[in-house]
Formats: sequence, structure tokens, C-alpha cells
Amino acid sequence: MASPDTLLVIPSYCDGARLAGYLPGLCAALSGFTGGVRVQVVDDGSPQAEQLWLAAEVDRLRRIYDFLPPLLAQAKNAGKGSAIRAGWATAGGAMRWLAFVDADGAAPAAEVVALLERARNSVASPAVFIAVRTKRSDKPVRRFWHRQIGSRLFNAWVRRCLDLQFSDTQCGLKVVPAPFVNETVWREDRFAFDLELLLRARAVNLPVFTQSIAWNEQPGSSLGPGAMVGLFSAVWRLRRFKCETSISSAVHRRSGISASRAPH
Repeated sequence: MASPDTLLVIPSYCDGARLAGYLPGLCAALSGFTGGVRVQVVDDGSPQAEQLWLAAEVDRLRRIYDFLPPLLAQAKNAGKGSAIRAGWATAGGAMRWLAFVDADGAAPAAEVVALLERARNSVASPAVFIAVRTKRSDKPVRRFWHRQIGSRLFNAWVRRCLDLQFSDTQCGLKVVPAPFVNETVWREDRFAFDLELLLRARAVNLPVFTQSIAWNEQPGSSLGPGAMVGLFSAVWRLRRFKCETSISSAVHRRSGISASRAPH
């Protein structure tokens, strides 16, 4: 197997049934990815029976796709961000790009491939590439009404508190340069990891490019009311980090590193 330059992590917590329906088509789509890719599924501390079942599903697909290593099973549930970073830690030194996608299959496989290809072919490297869910005629976005309302409220809260002027910070599909990940000390283990990623990119003047994608929201989300409250609280907590990153950005500018403004 040729050495891949991209590692795609799929974090899963009690989400094996949805992932089992999504992973075969995703692997088939990624089998033609020009840069080479490794797909690492990480179980974030699900019950043992779930982990064993998911491990067997991954092993079944490994007979077909040699870029799919065995399931990485965490002993305890630590959160989405922690699971993603655990997967990224398996990359080794050869990877140029580290990415993640949600396990539920809401992001079509073709959209995952398109964002990975955009990152790999970009002349603006290094940069962060994030998917956003914006309704366009050629990119249908299907969301449950309560999730859509919650998303709008959350985006307004993020803009106000953190000055992150993106239409969608939480879409579960992102691609980042490996050196940026490896040189960063991360704090957020759960759903606020996406916000920390964007704040830290801004702190080092790393451009962030957005790409609208099709989205087909799936039932059974783990982002329930309790997690949403935690996410809103995390935004309030990260206000301090916003101030720290603003100071860091100012230091970079005085050092002669100009910030790149990303299209939103």
C-alpha cells in the first residue's frame, strides 16, 4: 500500500448502526482518492458490546479496503474532540493533512472526497478547509427544523462572543494541515473542539476556507439538549481564549506575518 498523505478520522459513540450504513460507500468513494488516504474509525468509549460489533464491521470492510486499519477503541467516553485527536495521533510523520467526518452519514461521501481534494490541490497551503451547510439550489441541505433553529441561535452566539464570522462552525467535516495539529496544545475534548480549532487557526493567521456541501441530517444525534447547553457554555468559556488568540495574532502581525482573510 502506498503511503497516504491524508488521514480521515471518524469518531463514533454508540453510533455503530449508522456508521455501518455509511462506511462502505465512503470507503468506495475514497478508494480513488489521488493522494492516498487512511480512514481511522475511533470508538469513543461505547459499551463493550457496541465496540465489539463495530470492530467486526470494520474488519469485514478491511478485507476490501487496505487503507482501513482496525477500530481504535477508547476505554472511556471522553468526547468528540478527544476521539478525533486520538485518531490523528496515529498519523505518524508522513501525513500532510488530517481530517474528520461525522459517523452518521449526513455528509455525502462525494462531499468528503471533494473537500479532501480541494485541500490537497490548494495552492494556499497551509490552510484549514471546513464544510458549511448553506442552502443552495445545487447543494440541497436537509435539516430538522429544531436543529436548524438551534443552529441559527448558536451561530449568533458564536459571532457575538468569539467573533468567528462563519455561517457554520459545527459542520462535522473539516480538513487541517498536520503540522498545525501537531504543534498545538489542545484544550477542548467535546463538541467545542470545532470552535477551538477555528480560534487557534486565527491565532496563527492560518487561512480558513469554507465549502458549501449537501447535507442530509440523520435522526438519532448524540447532540441532545444537555450537550447543547454544554456547547453554549463552552462558547462563554472560550471568550477568554478569544482574547488570548487576539493578542497572539497581534504578535504575529508585528513580526511581519500578515493575516489572510478567508471567504465565509
